Order: sequence, then C-alpha cells, then structure tokens
Amino acid sequence: MQTMDWSGVRAMVFDMDGTLLNTEQVIIDSASQVLEQLGHAPLPQGYHMPNMFGTAADLMADVLIERGLPLPQGGRAQLGLLFERFYAAQPAGVAQLYDGVRQWLHAAKALGLKLGVCTNKQHALALVGLQAAGILSLFDTVTGRDTYGIAKPDAAPLLGTLQALQVSPQDSVFFGDTHADAACAQAAGVRFAWFTTGFGTDHVRAYPQVLAFADYRQLPSVAPRTAQIA
Repeated sequence: MQTMDWSGVRAMVFDMDGTLLNTEQVIIDSASQVLEQLGHAPLPQGYHMPNMFGTAADLMADVLIERGLPLPQGGRAQLGLLFERFYAAQPAGVAQLYDGVRQWLHAAKALGLKLGVCTNKQHALALVGLQAAGILSLFDTVTGRDTYGIAKPDAAPLLGTLQALQVSPQDSVFFGDTHADAACAQAAGVRFAWFTTGFGTDHVRAYPQVLAFADYRQLPSVAPRTAQIA
C-alpha cells in the first residue's frame, strides 16, 4: 500500500500520450506511413516503437536507426513534418482514454484544482486529440513541444505550463509515464506521479516519484488531503 499526501496540491499537469490517451497504435500507423512515403517497407505487424517519449522527429529517427535505414535528404526536420502530417490524418477518436481518466479529471476539477497538459506532441495535434477524446474543456492550459521551442525532459515546458496555470512547482503534481516525464518533473522541482501502464520502462525508477499507479480507478474518486493507493 502506497500513501499519497494531496495536501497543498493546487494543480495537476498531465503528459498526454501514454498517460491520458493510449496512442500507441496511432503512432505506429503514422510511422509506418512515413516509411512508405520515403519508399521503404511498412512496419511489420506487432512492431514496437523504440522511442515513445520524444518529439515526432525523435520517434521517426529512432525507427530508421532500428530498421537500418538512412535519414531522408531533409533530415530529422522532414521526418518530424511527415510524421505529424500522417498523425493528423488519422481518424479522430481512434486513440482511447485509459480507464478512469475522465472520472479522475472531473473529480479533480470539482475540487477546484487547476489542470494542464504538457506534451511533446505538437500543440495543434494535442488539441485535436484531447478534443476527440472529449476532455479538452477540462484543462485550463495545454502546451506542446512547439509552445516554448523545447521539449521534455527539459524543465522549461513544465515550468511554462505551471506559469500559465499561475501555480508554483511546489504546489503541483505532474502525471507521466516515461523517464522523460520523470526527468522533467525532477528538473522543475515538481512532484512526479508515474502511470506504469503507459509507454515507460524501468528507466523511470531512477527518478523520484511520489506515486506509482497502474489504473486511474485505483485513485480516489475525490482526492482527499491524504489518500491510499494500492
């Protein structure tokens, strides 16, 4: 049994992919389309992305490395643009919310907590995904990797998100699934809650965390000052 003390928490900020939305298949399908656009074979069935935490360019560059393929003439920038184009063309709503996410967000909102999203996805794509999932209106601010011109694990995106919420790092909790999220939280001086069902690996364990949980339904429906998490 793990105990989480919610006293003093005024804001909750969430990563998006692998934390709120299970976008794994959408990401794989988009990456496969990029490969085909570049004249390569599509990804095989059951493929697992080598990088599920970086920017669009990072994700695609690591796929090329893993497949033994060269960078295109336009380099990483071209990869990122192609991925984002194909990702944006995916059917709206195909990525599902993890169980319990909607209820948890509503409960936190009812308590008067400020809610934000800090993602390495392009801001416009994040808005589309959150809107399709029916939860965009619950957030007071959403920031993407292009909002501040730098991506997690740098602390700047999370600190900028908290500044927009007008809440200090000490009064906040950041929910994420990967070591990039955990490193970002540590650098920003923000408490980190690890969603273990997401895309992260054991690398997350190297960073401080106040909570590790596998299911939002394990979290209390209304966050009291102190809650116990299984």
